[in-house]
This record gives sequence, C-alpha cells and structure tokens, in this order.
Amino acid sequence: MDMRVLGRQLGRPPRGRVLVASRCPFGRVQVAVTAPILDDGTPFPTLYWLTCPVLRSEVGRLEAGDMRERLREMLRDEVVSRRLEEAERRYVRERKEVAASLGMDGAEELWEGRGGVGGGKSGSLKCLHSHYAHFLAGGDNPVGEAVHGELEGVQSRSCGGDCP
Repeated sequence: MDMRVLGRQLGRPPRGRVLVASRCPFGRVQVAVTAPILDDGTPFPTLYWLTCPVLRSEVGRLEAGDMRERLREMLRDEVVSRRLEEAERRYVRERKEVAASLGMDGAEELWEGRGGVGGGKSGSLKCLHSHYAHFLAGGDNPVGEAVHGELEGVQSRSCGGDCP
C-alpha cells in the first residue's frame, strides 16, 4: 500500500530501496528514506525525501519567497548555527548507517566534501525540502523546524488524505 501511495505522490514508481520515515496526519507517507545508491548504481545523496504533494508545493512556495533570507538571519545566532552543524553531522552519519545496513559500504566516499543535508555543501540552504524532510523524520534540524513552523497544520487544512 505504501509503495503504491508513494508512486502516486511521485508520479512514477519509487527508485531503489525505499522505506517510510514519516507519515502525515492521515497515515500516508510524507517522508521516505531512499537507499544511498540506487539499484542501477546511481549515487543518491538525499537520504530523506519529502513526498507529500501538499508539503512539496508549500515548501516550493516558501523557497520562492523570502524564507531563505529569514533562515540566513536565523543562522547568525551561534546556537542555531551549531544546531545545524550537528544536524548535518547526524544526517551524514545516518546516511552512512543506512548504506552499511544495506551492504553499501564505502558509499560515503561518493559524497566526499558534501556533508550537508541532502548531499549539498555544509551550511547550504539550497533545498529546504531536504531540511524539512529530515526534521519530519525526527532530525533536530533547525532549518526544517523553521519550515515546519511556517507550514504547521497545512495538510489538515488542504488535504483529505487521498494522495495526491
């Protein structure tokens, strides 16, 4: 059932080995964990993938606005900045652990120097979708937490639970 819903959300069958990391208020997949290397050998650095169509759309709206500027301002706070650095370290560690659990030892070498959330550079705010997915999957990610503060309750208001 989850993979069927995930396929509808993505508009295509899921690629690689995928697990559910987080569910929406209606019990549907909202964040998936994707194996760090796809079945065809393609590296996939984005461990947590935001799949809920409502949330993807809303995060896109935030990215098109001034959200990144507000986040840059927020990250000037040393405590918040350290939280993001720790979130990035955990993300990389979690990706490495998933790779090892799937027999993909050495996968981290593919992302050498890209220790940020989603496989980007450390401190990057390029993909708020990845930060938010990390937060929803249980990560203490201050960027994802800020996005959540902007979007809290949007699914209940905008969706009947029938994805997409």
